[in-house]
Amino acid sequence: MSVDPITCHILDTTKGKPAANVLCQLYLLGDVNDDVAEVSTVPEPVAMAHTDNDGRVKQWTLNPKMDASTKSKLGVSGDKWTTLKPGIYKVKFLTGKYFVQQQSATFFPFVDVHFVVANPPDNHYHIPLLLSNHSYSTYRGS
Repeated sequence: MSVDPITCHILDTTKGKPAANVLCQLYLLGDVNDDVAEVSTVPEPVAMAHTDNDGRVKQWTLNPKMDASTKSKLGVSGDKWTTLKPGIYKVKFLTGKYFVQQQSATFFPFVDVHFVVANPPDNHYHIPLLLSNHSYSTYRGS
């Protein structure tokens, strides 16, 4: 199976295990050349996916409501995400439900990770999230 240009991974550091079945949403917030103040709050994600049993999102389900202009800005051809385009992106990890399922409280009902895909972009961006009930960290993975 091939992977999409942006992937993510969640590790539950309280258990030392992957966080499975966490809903993740991907947003394209703006152009890489936009002033940060000009980046809009986009109400609709361009794609969504649940983490697999290994805590990973390798492929996203594209938003069927996405218009042709947004598809072009994202690098979608037909119904496939074929090319990574520069821009300001966000992955929203909806972590609250995960902790409820673990019968555990959390301070973070969701985690937003904003990042820049530079011009020219690398072929792949991986966003790992190291998560516990009361802290998290993230970095650019490989």
